[in-house]
Amino acid sequence: MKQHNKRNRQESAIKRLENTVTMHEANTELTLAIMGDKNLSTGAAEKVESIRAKKIERAKKTIENTKENMK
Repeated sequence: MKQHNKRNRQESAIKRLENTVTMHEANTELTLAIMGDKNLSTGAAEKVESIRAKKIERAKKTIENTKENMK
């Protein structure tokens, strides 16, 4: 039973991360909102794009690792 719950948790995490990646790839609004919540300056477009790219990369890597662990 414990293994089944873990798998459900992993599958739901993958769905959430895929949704997050989609939102980040669509535009910079989510990144700007996150930066605003953390009181980071949102002036430089390069900085926003850099943070956005890192967030997308990390989320994709997490999805990849989670899928690998599910096998």
